[in-house]
Amino acid sequence: MVKFCIKENRYFKYNEKIYEQRTGMPMGSPASPVIADIVMEELLTRFENETTSKPRLLTKYVDDLFAIVKTEEIGNVLTELNSYSISIKFTIEVEKDGQLPYLDTLINRRNNKLYIDWYRKPTASGRLINYYSKHEKSTIINTAKSFIRRVLTISDRMYHKKNITIIKKTLEDNEFPSSLVNKLVRNFYTRARNERKPEEANNKIYKAITYVPRIAERIKRSDLYDKEKVKIAFTYNNTLKQIYSNTKDRIPKDEKSNVIYRIPCNGDGSHVCEKVYVGTTKLKLKTRISGHKSNIKLRNNASENKTALTAHCKDTGHYPDFQNVTILDIEKQYNKRFTMDMLHIMNTPNDKRINFKSDTDQCAYAYRNLLLKQQHKMQISRRT
Repeated sequence: MVKFCIKENRYFKYNEKIYEQRTGMPMGSPASPVIADIVMEELLTRFENETTSKPRLLTKYVDDLFAIVKTEEIGNVLTELNSYSISIKFTIEVEKDGQLPYLDTLINRRNNKLYIDWYRKPTASGRLINYYSKHEKSTIINTAKSFIRRVLTISDRMYHKKNITIIKKTLEDNEFPSSLVNKLVRNFYTRARNERKPEEANNKIYKAITYVPRIAERIKRSDLYDKEKVKIAFTYNNTLKQIYSNTKDRIPKDEKSNVIYRIPCNGDGSHVCEKVYVGTTKLKLKTRISGHKSNIKLRNNASENKTALTAHCKDTGHYPDFQNVTILDIEKQYNKRFTMDMLHIMNTPNDKRINFKSDTDQCAYAYRNLLLKQQHKMQISRRT
C-alpha cells in the first residue's frame, strides 16, 4: 500500500494534460506528510547513532531542526545530515549575537541559559481580522484573544512589556478599540493566575450555518433549537479561495458531484415549456442525468415514476433539456445539501416549478419565512 501511495500514485493533470511526478512525495496525497515525517525520524535516528559529532540537544518540528552543537562541529554535522540521501538537503542558520529564530520563537542565549521570545518575520503584514468586518463579534474577539495568548504564552516574562506594545499596535492597526485591547490583555493575566477547572464532558451537537449579519445573531438567540444539546457555529462564504485564482484544472460540469442542479423542460417541440426541475445528488452529475434519462424512457412503468421530472414528462409528453443543465450549488454534507435543495425549490416560482410539493415539506419554517419575504420584495421591485 505504501508503495502504491508513493510510487504508483504520482499523476496529476494540468492544462488538460496528464503528467507523472518523477521525484518527491506525491503532491496532494494525504499519505505524503505522514511518510515524510517517518523518513525524517528515521534519518535523525540514524544520525544520532552513527555521528561522532553528537549535538548536546537535537529536536525537530516536521522538517525544522534545532540543535546545540559545538562551533567547530557545525560543518561536520551539516555534511553528515546531507549524506543520507541525494534528495534531502539541509541548510543551516547559526546564531547571531546570541539569537536564533526557530519557528515562531526567537531563542536568546544569555549567561548559558536560553530565553524564548515571540518572533515574527520582517515581512509579516500584521493583518489579522478587522474589528468592523462582517463576522460575528465573538469570532472577532476570539481572534484577538488567540493572538494575545499566543504571543504572551510563547515569550518569557521579561519580554512581555515589549510584546504587549506590539500587540496593542497590531490590534489597533486592525481597528480594534484601544479600551477593548487593554481589557483583553488584562483578562489574559487574570485567567493565567486562576487555576483552570477540569472541563466537563461535552456532549453537545455542533452545527454550522452561514453567517448573515443580524439574522445569524437572531437565530442563535432564538428558540428554534435546543441550546442544551446543540451549539451553533458560523461559516463564511467570502474567503480567500474566492479572491485568488484556482491553479487546478476546472472539473467539467458533468463530472462534478455533491451538487444541486436545475433541469429546464424543453417542451414537446412545438410548445416551449418554461418549467424547471431542481434536484440534488452526491453522485457525478452525468450519472444522475443518465438515471433521469432511463426513468423517462420507462415513464409508462408506474414503478419508475420516482421523480417529479419523470411524472411531468409522462403527463405532458415533454422532454427535459439535458444540454442546458445548471449547477446551482455544491455541498458535500448531506444535511446541508438537502436543505439547500429545498430552498432552491422554494425560491423557484410556483408556476415554473416541476417538483412535488412534498420535496419541501421538511424545510424549516424559519427558512420558508425568509424566502417568502425575499420573494415578496423581489415582486415589489419588479412592479416598481
